[in-house]
Amino acid sequence: MNLIPDNIDFNAYMEESEQHRILPASEFCDQVVELFYPPARQSFPTMLWDKTKGKIEFRPGEVSLWAGINGHGKSMFLSQVELDLCHQGERVMSASFEMTAPRQMHRMCRQAYAGDQPPVQFLQQMHSWTDNRLWMYDHVGAIEWKKVVAVLRYAREHFGITHFVIDSLMKCVRGEDDYNGQKDFVNELCAFALAHKVHVHLVHHMRKGESEHKAPGKFDVKGAGAITDMVDNLFIVWRDKKAEAQGKGDPTCLLACEKQRNGEFEGKLGFWFDKESQQYLEQPDARPVRYTLPAERKAA
Repeated sequence: MNLIPDNIDFNAYMEESEQHRILPASEFCDQVVELFYPPARQSFPTMLWDKTKGKIEFRPGEVSLWAGINGHGKSMFLSQVELDLCHQGERVMSASFEMTAPRQMHRMCRQAYAGDQPPVQFLQQMHSWTDNRLWMYDHVGAIEWKKVVAVLRYAREHFGITHFVIDSLMKCVRGEDDYNGQKDFVNELCAFALAHKVHVHLVHHMRKGESEHKAPGKFDVKGAGAITDMVDNLFIVWRDKKAEAQGKGDPTCLLACEKQRNGEFEGKLGFWFDKESQQYLEQPDARPVRYTLPAERKAA
């Protein structure tokens, strides 16, 4: 596992020079022709569940907001998405300010192994496999959002990161009522993603509603209303505790794609959470799928 050293001077990355260009309209002719007559459709990284293929993609230059009620598994769900991205050859950096790097890897190793007790050999192979695929920003607790953006710029330049996971927005602003700080941070993330052709995944919380048994919507996202307007994609993860208790086969987790600016799909997808592997499964009778690592294939 590659860590970003804690003693780096990020001052040089605190500000990004802007480029303002005035060009004749004819300069954009080739790009406009491609909009009318696109070449073969380009595929982008996605989630590896069958039910999400062709519906949800993570395009470069975009920001995805992952929202949910506390304790409803949004970070757990996103952890499995990170694994999927790594398996597709993406370079992922996780900046979780709510969980230590070892705890994140503990969870991800269970998901990769499809069980609650991976053997030591698998853990070693897993961590070797993450080299050049997964990086951790090793900091827990509150952090100034400008420092976060500087870290992202540094990681993009030095490691070629293509997907950034920030968990969570509220750890990067002064308080829940700092609406200007929230808007400035999200606006800067959108500008960064667009300028560097990367994808940013930002975790956020929901307002407290009448009951956690009612699935929240985009108007329940905590903080400044402009947040959901600025991001490109909005995903809401909701845990159906009644379905868990009843055990009748109904989905125990709903992923709601509430917004996908450059995609056609919006809607809800059902999953079943498996406690042992901490994976989200597509069917109630499905078995967790073990991620096969290259080192294991060679050994076999």
